[in-house]
Amino acid sequence: MIEQPHPQTTTSGTSTDGWTTLIDTSWEIGGGSESYWCATKTFHEDLYINAFRPLGSTGTHHTLLLWSHGNLPDSENVCGPTLHESLLYASGIGTDDLVFPEGVALKIPAGTQLLLNLHLFNTTTDPLPGISGTLVKTLAPSEVKQEAEMIMPGASGISVPPNSPGSVQGDCAFPGDATLMSVWPHMHKYGTHMRVTHQMNTGEVTLHDGSFSFTEQKNYPITPVPVLTGERIHFECSYMNTTSKTIGFGISSDDEMCFLGLYRYPKLASACQ
Repeated sequence: MIEQPHPQTTTSGTSTDGWTTLIDTSWEIGGGSESYWCATKTFHEDLYINAFRPLGSTGTHHTLLLWSHGNLPDSENVCGPTLHESLLYASGIGTDDLVFPEGVALKIPAGTQLLLNLHLFNTTTDPLPGISGTLVKTLAPSEVKQEAEMIMPGASGISVPPNSPGSVQGDCAFPGDATLMSVWPHMHKYGTHMRVTHQMNTGEVTLHDGSFSFTEQKNYPITPVPVLTGERIHFECSYMNTTSKTIGFGISSDDEMCFLGLYRYPKLASACQ
C-alpha cells in the first residue's frame, strides 16, 4: 500500500438519479494484508444530506465518515482505526442506501472538514486497488425541517468460547427527547443476530430482531419512534464461534464487534447519558 501522504483527489458531480459524490479516495493494498486508509475533505458551503449510499470496491471491510477536528490541508494517507462518537455515517459489506424521512437532513456546516476512514482487507495473494467513499442526496435549506445526527453505541466485553455461541449486551440512554428513525447493526464474521429494543418505564418495544450477515450489513429504517429523556435503546449481539480459539473484541475481521448505528433528530448535546 502507498505509504506517503499525497494531495487528495476526489470526484464530484451529480448523477442522473440525484446522487452526488461527497468524498472518495483511491487506494491499493498488498496481497493477504489488512490495513487502514484515510482521506480528509473540507467543505466550503453548508450541505444538508437526506440520503447516503456507500461507494466501496472489493476489499473495503468497512467505511467510517467522521467529523474531523484538525485544521491540516486535505490529504490521503495510511492511518489506523478510528471509531468514536463523532461519526456521521458508517457502512460495511453489502450496506444499502440510507434515506431519511421527508424534511430530515444531516447538516455539514461550511468550513467543516470530514475524515473518511477505510478498513481494507485483501484476501487474495495479489495487490488489490480500489476506490471507496460516500455518495449523498441533498436538500435545499428551505426544505429542511429537522436536523439529524448519527450515534453509534457499542459493547466491548466480548468473549466467545471456542466452537460455541455467545452474546453481549449494551445500552444507550438518551440525554434528551429525540425521534429515532433507523438502526444499523455492525458485527464481524461470527455475528449471527442482533435484537434492539426501546425500553421505557411502561415496558419495552422491539425495534429490530433479525439475523446478521457479515456480507450484507443493511440499514433498517423504522417508523419514527419518539424516545424520551432517560429512556434506553438496548441491544444484544449474538455470535457463533466456529474456531478453536476464544473470540474477543477487536478491529480485525477475525475479531468481533458489537455496534449499533442509530439515526435520530434533533441533534442532542451528547450521544448517550
